[in-house]
Amino acid sequence: MSIELAVALLALLVALFALVALVAVHARVRALEAGRAAELSGYASLVGKPAPLAVRPRTGESGALVAVIDGDCALCHGVWDALSDVSRPGIRFVALSDRADAFADNLAEMIVDPDTRAGLFEGYSPTVLALDAAGTVTDRRFVYADTDVRGLLRDLISEHEVAKA
Repeated sequence: MSIELAVALLALLVALFALVALVAVHARVRALEAGRAAELSGYASLVGKPAPLAVRPRTGESGALVAVIDGDCALCHGVWDALSDVSRPGIRFVALSDRADAFADNLAEMIVDPDTRAGLFEGYSPTVLALDAAGTVTDRRFVYADTDVRGLLRDLISEHEVAKA
């Protein structure tokens, strides 16, 4: 076997490997796209499902905003502060956290209940959930570093008020 033939066979082998890898990556991307369209994230979607009793609106309240937050998360502290800034009568504002000692007191309600938090945790915090008067999750929004948190909360409140009318 000559050197030229060996190099050509090696190049063919590398090209075949690259082709197989490309097909595998393409198949994985297609699967991820299909999962995203079907909202498959590894967690069941909460929208349309009843929230745990601990965070549902009370008698006389037309809905609730529930923030799933974490004591070690800087973004979560911003969501906690924003809940207090936009709070208004008739809507319950609740934060579900892993611990209360990491947050300063404000107008929103803090609940530290691992079971309730686990029931609403979708793998990312902070997450804000909107509930209707019956306690059903009507909307879910993830909060990112570039999110206008107060604007997001105001949008959820206005959407809720439009749906209520």
